[in-house]
Amino acid sequence: MGEDDGRPDMVNRDPNSLNTNLMAAFEEVFGEPENLHSPECAWKCGFQCYEGSRKCCYAFITAISTWCAGLTWGCCYAMMSCCMVWWATPSMKLYKICTDCCTAYYTAYYECCLVPITSALGACFSRIKVTQG
Repeated sequence: MGEDDGRPDMVNRDPNSLNTNLMAAFEEVFGEPENLHSPECAWKCGFQCYEGSRKCCYAFITAISTWCAGLTWGCCYAMMSCCMVWWATPSMKLYKICTDCCTAYYTAYYECCLVPITSALGACFSRIKVTQG
């Protein structure tokens, strides 16, 4: 945010580096091997066309579509937030309460019934010695 006033930062528009994969300079897209070069004027023209069309088309497309994308994603995140606050979190809390109760019952059953049986069986089988003969 820009200076904590609720406005977007107009200088650093990707502070979390979300879209570093979109940074494609001319040299990262095009390359001519040493033994095969186009005329210098063609290479410069290609560079100017690439940079100009990339910036111009991006500005045009974003000017047309950002309001729609912002509205769509804002609504999606609002719906998701509403579902999380009013459905998912209370459901998970209810599930945790129920499973905590079941866990207490299973723990008591295990400690009262199964631990003595397995301890006795362990004591019986611990006296068995295996020798190779």
